[in-house]
Amino acid sequence: MARNFIISFLVLLFIITFTNSIPLDERSISHRGESSIVKRQDSPPYYVLHAFFEPEFDPFGEVGEYVTGTFTFTLMNDGGIRVIGQCNTGFTDPDPSVYSIIIVRRPVCPTYISHLDLTPFLQYYINVPGTSGFQHDFYNTFTLEEIHHMFVVVKMGATPIGAAYIQAVGED
Repeated sequence: MARNFIISFLVLLFIITFTNSIPLDERSISHRGESSIVKRQDSPPYYVLHAFFEPEFDPFGEVGEYVTGTFTFTLMNDGGIRVIGQCNTGFTDPDPSVYSIIIVRRPVCPTYISHLDLTPFLQYYINVPGTSGFQHDFYNTFTLEEIHHMFVVVKMGATPIGAAYIQAVGED
């Protein structure tokens, strides 16, 4: 009985050793498992970008109160981009039609890019000095790679009152 057990054990050990020495197939789950699933990465494709407004952004000395707050751009499973944001200060007029929120390449003397104008899509209320939270899902409008390293600019009339640099989560 003990002899059969030892023989069975050695045969089983041989089979395990032999199967572990065979090279893995390219499509093996072990190979696929080696790639990182961490989405906080610094290289494309990006899944989440964020922008924090620069305190005291006032290139022309015209702003009484600066915009503070944050924007988040998230790639959704269906390919759309969800923009979520809220501004805490800087909104001195209770009329939302006075303000525009755009994405530009540079915050000083920004060049208007029509498909990066967020103003018509964002629905918010102004509770002076800030805004309510807002969110909108954009489809086939822009990509995260396109807006990476650009700026979200808030303008009151024609005057920029806040700028936020768009960067990847985890990026310095």
